[in-house]
Amino acid sequence: MKNTFAVLIVLILPAVGLATPQVPDVLFYEDLKLSLSTGWGHPSPLETYYYQNRIVSPFTWSSTANYRGHVAVWRIVDANLYLTEIRIEGDYDFSKHKFSFESYDPNDFGVRSNSTEPTDDGHVLADWFSGILQCHPVYAGVYGSYYFHVRNGKIVEMQINGRQYLEMPNNSPDTTSSGNNLKKRYNLAWLYFAYIHYYLRLKERDAIECDEPDCRLDTGYARLSPIFAFYDNSHLNWPYNWENTEKSGAPHCKWLIKDGKLYLTGVELYRGGRFDRIDTETLDLTTLFDDKVKDGVVWADWVSGVYLIEHGEKKEDDYWAARGIKLTKFKITEFTYIRIEQGKILESYNVPKDFDPEKLPVDADPDLKKIIEDYKLTTIHSTP
Repeated sequence: MKNTFAVLIVLILPAVGLATPQVPDVLFYEDLKLSLSTGWGHPSPLETYYYQNRIVSPFTWSSTANYRGHVAVWRIVDANLYLTEIRIEGDYDFSKHKFSFESYDPNDFGVRSNSTEPTDDGHVLADWFSGILQCHPVYAGVYGSYYFHVRNGKIVEMQINGRQYLEMPNNSPDTTSSGNNLKKRYNLAWLYFAYIHYYLRLKERDAIECDEPDCRLDTGYARLSPIFAFYDNSHLNWPYNWENTEKSGAPHCKWLIKDGKLYLTGVELYRGGRFDRIDTETLDLTTLFDDKVKDGVVWADWVSGVYLIEHGEKKEDDYWAARGIKLTKFKITEFTYIRIEQGKILESYNVPKDFDPEKLPVDADPDLKKIIEDYKLTTIHSTP
């Protein structure tokens, strides 16, 4: 049984083994101070706020140990998750041999709840966040893993595993050879791995056929394919999210522009935590869209907005090939800005690969300026 649990750990190690461990967030639960695990492959709860609201992250990368550029402080009160403080790394304190931190209120970085006003202390209900949190006590001699299952900022389930509980000794009365009990006892641990793998695979850009077969679709913000608009831009509404214990995975879509319309031609589930390969499974479009499927494709009439198409070709990465690992990289040759309204292509502009949207000539086409401006992410200073 101990070996079976080791398999759980191996599932995630390949994806993070080559990355520097990240400085954790802080979570207060009852009388405990916990470190909240974060990683380069999956966002912290605060990072998801900016992803989902299409806002530029206001934080600056501080070190390889803190890619997100901040440490968020959270507190669970009455089964609700609150953001209470944001800490930014300051100068190095040589007397204490550590960096100092500057403390900010959530409002200082534009963080707002979707459903309620901040508390009198300025704490913000994290109702934008859904996922699995893994935490550990920060006190010497105190061991265990705390898992919190969160839906829209509400703690719907939690699980605490002590050291002995994790190792599952052979004399444990709850140990079974079938492994079914292990999955039951580790239900939130399994969901946690499904959750971080899901977010890791959301980083892969969709494919699109536009004059050329090998193109990529850039939505302008991370981890939100246009398919999610069909599900109200909610990961919880996606039927194969991390909560699906039978089959979960991030959607990787294949799109087609034909006769001035955008079509969805295929959807794959992307899974797994390895950096050198992606586990895939092709979905039947009728299971997702039923009678919207016509001649094997779906007119994406739910898609509106400005997107960027990256033209180019996939090539084998020589660096990894020399090390016996087959990976590909995408070499961009040009870009196309497109404006879509309910699945119809209203306008498009091709620009060269070395195009810099921040250095437009004064005599640039006003319509090109407009579509570039609409493609840009908002900032916390420009949000209402």
